[in-house]
Amino acid sequence: MINFLIKHKIKIFLITILGFFAGTFVGFGSYLFGEKNYFDTVAVVNGYKIPYKIYYALYNNTIDVVRKSNPDVTDDTAKEIQSNIINTLVLDEILWQQTKDYGIIVSEEELAMDIRSHKYFLNEEGIFDPRYYFNVLNNLRLTPKEFENMRKKQIAAHKMKILIASAVSDISESEFSGLKNENPKITKDYVLQTRNNEILNDWFDKIRKETSVKITMDNKI
Repeated sequence: MINFLIKHKIKIFLITILGFFAGTFVGFGSYLFGEKNYFDTVAVVNGYKIPYKIYYALYNNTIDVVRKSNPDVTDDTAKEIQSNIINTLVLDEILWQQTKDYGIIVSEEELAMDIRSHKYFLNEEGIFDPRYYFNVLNNLRLTPKEFENMRKKQIAAHKMKILIASAVSDISESEFSGLKNENPKITKDYVLQTRNNEILNDWFDKIRKETSVKITMDNKI
């Protein structure tokens, strides 16, 4: 799972977070009041239940974003999006639970700064406006606590990955020159990113073996 997420992290982040806001004002309400019971869970990580409600909000907004560029979304594409979002939520939850052992915290000030920086919460003068904030959350059918808990976990997960990646040491010029001789198109950033991915994969594989994860959602969209 983590190999895919690392490979496509930027794309997934943009779709699930930026798309999360972009879809709030167009056609969102009709999704949430269907027959689905979005108070169920999609997964359980070490006893913590990831709410179906959070997944459903992310899924619908992601579908909205994808359909803007490709109106004909196939069932296979929808299932892939579904799987990616669940995996991302599980990954963030695993990383969030690990942050306690590493002393990583997200202060209320950090969370407030993150929320106040989102353009969809800013008024015409570019100033954070609580009315915009609550209007977006109302359209998403998320409470402030639900949304802020989600952002806290995502911020903490990002910090966790930075901490793990800090174990990657810089590559010497002689070593890089040797790799460059083997592959002239290779860049130093590519080498460091590859090593970063390897460290993240190794760390995550170890943690995943020690983590109880149960996917409770059976391909329902």
